[in-house]
Amino acid sequence: MTRMAAYESGRGKRDREICGFFRSDFVGFALLKTWIATTIAFCILAGIWLLYRMEEITSIFYAMDVEELLALGKKALTAYAVLCGGYLLVSWVIAHITYAKAHKASVGFDRMLAELDGSEEEE
Repeated sequence: MTRMAAYESGRGKRDREICGFFRSDFVGFALLKTWIATTIAFCILAGIWLLYRMEEITSIFYAMDVEELLALGKKALTAYAVLCGGYLLVSWVIAHITYAKAHKASVGFDRMLAELDGSEEEE
C-alpha cells in the first residue's frame, strides 16, 4: 500500500497524464514539438553559418551565379531534411517507449488497486 501511495504521488501523476491521451495523439504531439524545436534550431544554426560565411555569400550574390546559389540552397535543404528526419525518428521512438512504459505502469497500478479493493471486501 505504501508503494502504491508513493507511485500515485510521484510518477503516477505523470503516467496518468500520458495515458490521458491516445497513443497516436501523444506521439503526434511529441513529433510536432520536435519538428518546431528542430526548425528553430536549424534556423539559428543556419544564421550563424551565414554570418560566418558572409563574404563568400555576398561574392556569390554580386557575381549573380545562380548555379552556385541553387547548389547552396540544395545543400541547406538536404541538411535540414537530414537533421529534421533524424530528430523526428528519435522522437518517435522515445514517445512510443514513454507511452508504453506509462501505460504498463498505469495498468499495474490499476491491478494493484483492484486487488486491494477485492481484499477489503473479503474481510
